[in-house]
This record gives sequence, structure tokens and C-alpha cells, in this order.
Amino acid sequence: MGNISFSFTSLLTGFGIGLLVCIVIWIQAKIKLKMTIKSYVEENERLKNHLNTQMHISAKGNESVQKELAEQRRMIDNLKSTITVLKEKPGRDKLHVLYVYDKAIHLMFEKHPGFATMWAGVLKEAEAEIEREESGFLPMIKKVFRPSPPLISVKSGSGNEDED
Repeated sequence: MGNISFSFTSLLTGFGIGLLVCIVIWIQAKIKLKMTIKSYVEENERLKNHLNTQMHISAKGNESVQKELAEQRRMIDNLKSTITVLKEKPGRDKLHVLYVYDKAIHLMFEKHPGFATMWAGVLKEAEAEIEREESGFLPMIKKVFRPSPPLISVKSGSGNEDED
């Protein structure tokens, strides 16, 4: 092994060059790492902003849907109460009685042929009587202050009324 001589200076020079190369590579890696971290932070901020925008839009959408749902529920409740009021209106039972009378008249027309002529005469007589009652000033005042007649008020046409 002859001629190979190692000097301390060449060893230090090689070690220095190696150390210098390692430091340069380490600094480059550190810079690259900082740039990567910076790009990740920027991407993270961008994604956070996007998520925040999406959540804000969704919240507004949900809020409008909730308002519309509440309005629809209010409208349904109002309609339910309106339906119950209309079902319980006093005029409804009067219409029912009127319908029953109409049905009875039509059945009488079908079953008794002489009923039609008698009915037409009685109807004209009743219309004339109501016309006489409603003409003038006094009947108008009575009409305003008089309560509505009862639903079923049938007077006997035979004249057999009790006299007290």
C-alpha cells in the first residue's frame, strides 16, 4: 500500500466540501418545504373561504325554506279554521233544509200529477203576499229590525187555529 498518503488538510477539505454540499441541499429542501407549506396554507385558506361561502348560501337557502314552510303552515292552519267556520255557518243548515224542501217538491211532482198546478197557484199567491208585505216604508223598517224567521214555520191552511 504504498504511496497513498492522507493528509489532514485534504481530509478537512473533503469534509468541508461535503458539509457545504449538505448545507446547500438542506437549505434548498428547507426553502422548498416552506414554499410547499405556503401553498398548502393558501389552498387551505381558499378551501375555507369556499366552504364558508357554501355554508352561507346553504344557510340563506335553509332560512328561506324555513320561512316558506312556516308561512305554508300558517296558511294551512288558516284554511283549516276557515273550513271549520264555513262548515258551522248558520246559513249552511238553512241551505240543507232548502235542499230537502226542493227534493220533496220534486218527489211530489213525480208522484202526484195534480200537485204541480196546485203548487203553482199557491206559489203565486205567496209571492203576491210577500210583495205586499215588502212594499212601503213601514215594512222596510220591520225588515231591518225584525229577526230572521225560524227555519221551519208551517202554518196550517185550514184555519183551525186555537182561540184564547
